[in-house]
Amino acid sequence: MSEEELRGWFLETLSEGGKLRRLRINVLPFRVGRRQGLELVLPAESVSKQHAEIYGRGQELRIKDLGSRNGSFVNRVQVQDAALVEGDIVHFADFEFRVGRSDLSESKPESGPFGHSTTVAVKRPDLPHRFLEGTRELRELLGQEQVTTVFQPIVLLARGTIAAYEALGRGLHPGLPDGPLELLRIAESIGREAELSRLFRRKAVELAVTRRDLPTVFLNTHPVELARPGLLESLDELRHAAPQLDLALEIHESVLSRAPAIAELRGLLLERNIALAYDDFGAGQARLLELAEAPPHYLKFDHRFISGLDQAPPNKRLLLQSLLTLARELLVKTVAEGIETPGEARVCAEIGFTHAQGFHMGRPRPLAEL
Repeated sequence: MSEEELRGWFLETLSEGGKLRRLRINVLPFRVGRRQGLELVLPAESVSKQHAEIYGRGQELRIKDLGSRNGSFVNRVQVQDAALVEGDIVHFADFEFRVGRSDLSESKPESGPFGHSTTVAVKRPDLPHRFLEGTRELRELLGQEQVTTVFQPIVLLARGTIAAYEALGRGLHPGLPDGPLELLRIAESIGREAELSRLFRRKAVELAVTRRDLPTVFLNTHPVELARPGLLESLDELRHAAPQLDLALEIHESVLSRAPAIAELRGLLLERNIALAYDDFGAGQARLLELAEAPPHYLKFDHRFISGLDQAPPNKRLLLQSLLTLARELLVKTVAEGIETPGEARVCAEIGFTHAQGFHMGRPRPLAEL
């Protein structure tokens, strides 16, 4: 491995306070152990004096165990000699690191003890299993677009007919869970949650555009997308790919704390013929003043409002009715999320919800089964 090919590689670990700290791999072999003078010094009895080394073979970065007492591990599997790629989780005995690689144009010396020194003493022995598994596989998932979409119906309560579908992303990588929450959690650990969220939306539209009989399709966002560039551009691409498709964009109710920005977003979405929906309303706090400043087209009430509603005390129903009255005066359609029983559906209709979603109304299904 040449000096140019080595540039940008680093090990990262969690330091005091949970902050991520990086150690550049700027020389090969990069030796790890308890003995002073090595490139990475881990002063703990669990680590052998010369524990392992990272070296190059051709264009490949590799790790070799040097006969250590407690072993070297890559992605929780003990190894003697193995290749390393970006995202691998490496353990030297009970010390945990993740292999990373920055953009070569940004691989300047970093400030602090991990930047100018090739030797660092890591003081904490309690690092195992702090990093999420699956970052390597997640990069593969993104690169190969290994995702699909299932669609869950949103029902118009007054008629019992399907008024919309929420598009729910699913992963297809054999080494990862398929649920979107787990996948987004892994993506967050490497800063690629917005990319995964955009991929889920794009896959949903690619599938939905093949069906001309679909009603409105609700698409999800990750909260970080509203603070980063690229959201509107990604929606422009979707609108260009499916100009005839009725779309609604769901954003989490927590972003209502920035009501002026959301009101601006609402206008920008209308220019693209995309409706706005607030998801999980009431999961944190019901932001009523902000709701009045930036009313959405749809307001989706968190399932905790709905669960057991038919058995709930009258005060809970009165609270919901007051919120529904406010929404109705703002011309906002209201969706009861998480309905699982006929009793919950009945009460939601009685107190004034316009729409409903949940397993009782219909489970998420592939497009071919709709």
